[in-house]
Amino acid sequence: MLLGLLGLLLALLLGGTLRPARGAGDASGGVATCRMGVFIEDLRDFRFAEKSLFASLRVWSVCPSDGLTPLADLEIRNANEINIGEVKTHLETNHSRSFPGKSKLYWSEVGITGTFYYPWSAQNFPFDRHHLRFEIVPRGVSRAGFVVTPDYQSSGYNARISSGDWIASNFMLNEESLEQGSSFGNPSMTSVHGEGVSTITASIELRRARITSFLKMSAGVYAAVVISAMAFFMDPREPDLVSGRTGLCVGCLFAAIVNMQQAESTLGISEDVTLTDQIHIIAILYILISTVLAIVSYLRCERDQADRARHLDRHYYLPIFGSTYLVTNGVIIAYAVLVG
Repeated sequence: MLLGLLGLLLALLLGGTLRPARGAGDASGGVATCRMGVFIEDLRDFRFAEKSLFASLRVWSVCPSDGLTPLADLEIRNANEINIGEVKTHLETNHSRSFPGKSKLYWSEVGITGTFYYPWSAQNFPFDRHHLRFEIVPRGVSRAGFVVTPDYQSSGYNARISSGDWIASNFMLNEESLEQGSSFGNPSMTSVHGEGVSTITASIELRRARITSFLKMSAGVYAAVVISAMAFFMDPREPDLVSGRTGLCVGCLFAAIVNMQQAESTLGISEDVTLTDQIHIIAILYILISTVLAIVSYLRCERDQADRARHLDRHYYLPIFGSTYLVTNGVIIAYAVLVG
């Protein structure tokens, strides 16, 4: 009997100290919440020079009461120019595991389209990978005492995004706290530094599906290097060796520079040294080396060492020239593949 009374007393004491868990949606817990999700319907019109892209999003919320309206006033922090559609709210029967004890929930959804800022980088083109983020701030609720609960199960992206030149993967949805840094003069706030706002962030990774454009850009510069390597087969005993061999190298050098300018116009001028820049710079250096070796062969011929010059060109200079060029290109391309 005594043990029973002690057990009952202990249960009452523990019951009085328990509180609903964060995100439970019960106002008695001190934290209001709504389940929010994001679905990326479309991504297109990627503009590297303007650092922008077009996106179409579908955002929804599931709230336990009509007093919580996170979609009433939305802000997307990396938006350039967007169009937010009409918020549609419906009272639905609760068949989910969210908000247990609530038979009815308020489900709202809204469509968002527009252009968004993204700092595109072609540094590792065409093996570049881009991590797009959409940071959605629900300002239709009180900043204090509200936390977003991400809807992981229903959020995602349209599979048709991967049907073009890009492959989408690694979609993630997270709740993050945004520090305002200022109260913006709001007299209801006790701190001039503002309050943290619970936001929902959707992120997705894009990588290129094909390298066709890269092959088109690089074909010309690789051909120029191969032609400059063929100069080592020219007979150094020919009287017009210098004019013919150096003329060939100068033509290859001009082709490499023009090809580099075309690549920059396609990808956009960047302060970063991209993979295509490295390929062209290395090609220009090797063509210059081929030109210098042509002059060295000419000087040997003037000292009656034509046979030696021919032997060095074909059995030493050419193998070293070709092998080091292939290794150097292999290293920088492998690094770009790994880094992305």
